[in-house]
Amino acid sequence: MKRKLKTTVIVLSITFASLVFVFGGCTKYASEENLQALEAQKQAADAAEQEIARLEGEKADLEQQIQAKEQELKKWQDMLKKVGGGK
Repeated sequence: MKRKLKTTVIVLSITFASLVFVFGGCTKYASEENLQALEAQKQAADAAEQEIARLEGEKADLEQQIQAKEQELKKWQDMLKKVGGGK
């Protein structure tokens, strides 16, 4: 998921840069449309970075849950072996 979001941010950035060069004109000053597009791109990048951070936190939480469940499973498997039910 993280890779997908990074790829999306990169593609959007490249697309935006291309549009600026193609439609930017020959002036050394940015037009209002360019400034608005740049601001929209910044907001999209910020939102993507926040989503990445949220998903990384969620992933860490899920990995911790998996580890806890694996420990619980091992405990119960050991208990089963002690009572003679294990193979």
